[in-house]
Amino acid sequence: MNKNTTSKQSICAVGEKLFALHGYSGVGIKLILDEVGIPKGSFYHYFASKEAFAVAVAEHYFQQRIQPIAIDPSANFKANLSTLLNGYHQLIDELFSGHQPRGCVIGNLMVEVSPQSPLLHQTLTHLYDKWLGLLSTLIQQGQQQGHIRADLSASILASVFWSNWQGTMLRSQIKADKIATKRALVQCMQMMTR
Repeated sequence: MNKNTTSKQSICAVGEKLFALHGYSGVGIKLILDEVGIPKGSFYHYFASKEAFAVAVAEHYFQQRIQPIAIDPSANFKANLSTLLNGYHQLIDELFSGHQPRGCVIGNLMVEVSPQSPLLHQTLTHLYDKWLGLLSTLIQQGQQQGHIRADLSASILASVFWSNWQGTMLRSQIKADKIATKRALVQCMQMMTR
């Protein structure tokens, strides 16, 4: 990247790739600087620390990858479900591009980060809650329209879907099977339908 045109968002996009491939502990400031092609001062102009950088990367990932596939209140459940699954499938395609599959950045960070990194821990907790809220809203709509089982709450079913997503992404880093990864999400949703 050209350091004259490097923006905070473009640095976060590189960080997303690096954290997805190597995890939090496997990414040092030098690797970030080398990958982006900027001096240390430019990095610290945007981010006070590696933890602050990871916070920005997690928020960037959520805003760019997860938020766009949220429910459209004016659409019906089937349209929203199709948008959701297509969005996750596109994300899987992106995560499988390259030499090795990358994991979900938020999931990867959650595995490694402890309460000793309070800013990142708090951000990941907030993004997790927000993500579950988006899924719960979709599932509630499906329950109200008679498409999703109602014997379990929307929040429980949202947790099941999210856990399936994260487990599937972890498994894909061991067994790189993009079709099986996509199928797992569809099957999880099918188990919820009536």
